[in-house]
Amino acid sequence: MNIKSESAHEMAKELAALEGTSVTAAVTLSLHEALARRRAKTVAESRLMKMREISALFAQRERENPGTKSLWEINEDLYDERGLPQ
Repeated sequence: MNIKSESAHEMAKELAALEGTSVTAAVTLSLHEALARRRAKTVAESRLMKMREISALFAQRERENPGTKSLWEINEDLYDERGLPQ
């Protein structure tokens, strides 16, 4: 890899000095950490989107069937306060 940015070289050297490692290892570590942060953000966004979809389905169910028992109420009918089947 040939990086043609002087500031990138300087930052890589500084990071290597702070980490007590080679420039290559410092850049590899930095890229690894940046990718991990980005992947975690993508996973979190995906989970949030799925939760919103599920929430919308529950809201739609309630609109279409007003007055029906909620899942919480159904659960209370099936299990006692210790979580055992009734």
